[in-house]
Amino acid sequence: MKTRIVILAALAGATLLSACGDVPDMRRGFPIRSGGGSSGSTTVMPAPMPTPGAPSSSAAENACMSAGRDAGFGVSGVVGTQEVSGADGIATSRDVMLSVTRGGQALQVRCSYNYASASARIMTL
Repeated sequence: MKTRIVILAALAGATLLSACGDVPDMRRGFPIRSGGGSSGSTTVMPAPMPTPGAPSSSAAENACMSAGRDAGFGVSGVVGTQEVSGADGIATSRDVMLSVTRGGQALQVRCSYNYASASARIMTL
């Protein structure tokens, strides 16, 4: 008898959940619809919100490229950037990976651009 009740409850739960097909996903406070539902909509992701008070990535990239040249590297360009946040979730700096050459060797070095002091520092040699 208990087995029948469990099976009946499982079937009822599955039926109820299947009726909730087009409930919007509310990550980051914006409705995000995924494709495949009965509405036929496609996935729409909201644009990332800029960090208030943080300078643009180009300012960090330019400062790091200058710091690389000042350190004696031949800077070829920027490989990638990543914002670094503190424990409170506020952006404090940006790490910039530079493609450089020195003494005939091609290297990638990391530069840290501090937002508070607006200064760039080569971290790895």
